[in-house]
Amino acid sequence: MLKRIPVALLLGLVLHACAGGPPPEPPAPPPFDPVGSYDFVAGFEGMEIGGSMTITGSADEGYSGSLDTEMGPASMADIVVDGQTVTFYIPDADADVTITFEGDEFTGELVGAMGSGYFNGTKRIGT
Repeated sequence: MLKRIPVALLLGLVLHACAGGPPPEPPAPPPFDPVGSYDFVAGFEGMEIGGSMTITGSADEGYSGSLDTEMGPASMADIVVDGQTVTFYIPDADADVTITFEGDEFTGELVGAMGSGYFNGTKRIGT
């Protein structure tokens, strides 16, 4: 009789634990953080320009950024993060850029006064 009590108690505890319903949903992943330095290539109207892009700031305080290109430096304005997509404006080129990140790489589009084209890049290691 004494051997049956621990087994019955264990079985009761297991059944009670299983009766709680499905496990809770895992927490959502943290929001995408675009902060870092990137190498990029932009191409439009048969021309290709390489350079680097740096984004600083935070979701709470807002983001700022700059571009250093073969044609000189340029500022980034109105940086908005929506999921894995980042949009910004380049006042010096009168261009809007939309890029979508996948891992450490991004692909996107540049539309501005000089035409439209692509804007692709890769995050620098360690940034």
